[in-house]
Amino acid sequence: MTEPARTFDTRDEYAGQRIHCARWDRRVNLRGRRVAVLGTGAAVARVLPAVAAEARKVTVFQQDPVWVLPRPPLSEALGVLPGRIARWAARANLRLQVRDSWVRRQLTPDGPARIRLHNHYYEALQRPNCKLVTWPIARLAPLGIRTVDGIEHRVDCIIFAQEDQ
Repeated sequence: MTEPARTFDTRDEYAGQRIHCARWDRRVNLRGRRVAVLGTGAAVARVLPAVAAEARKVTVFQQDPVWVLPRPPLSEALGVLPGRIARWAARANLRLQVRDSWVRRQLTPDGPARIRLHNHYYEALQRPNCKLVTWPIARLAPLGIRTVDGIEHRVDCIIFAQEDQ
């Protein structure tokens, strides 16, 4: 897998560790580290719960929000549900699982978005050590990630979580 397509400056100077989900090494120790997760949809939902349980601090740089529904028992029904009903169920799931109204807004897709099935994504995002950043990334800096609002988020490791294309 090549480095995920990015909308920010590719002439970066990041000096820390980079991990790609497609080449995940289970021996990587994230305990006590500041970790950034960059990516979209299902890939982020897949990796975030385990990373948030281990790392000292996790910053999720969200490119586009997606709808999330728990796996069973809705996953079987989802295949036969019309899109409008599935999105209604996903919106209700978001309201039930995410307490903070601002975070809920950041996690709500503006237009049509695919629905992802995951049981622990919202739970992981709400852990005290986890932060959601929705500002676009300007570039990778030597010590972390700089967003277009001028903030440099210092991290020890960046996980690139890109959906299968």
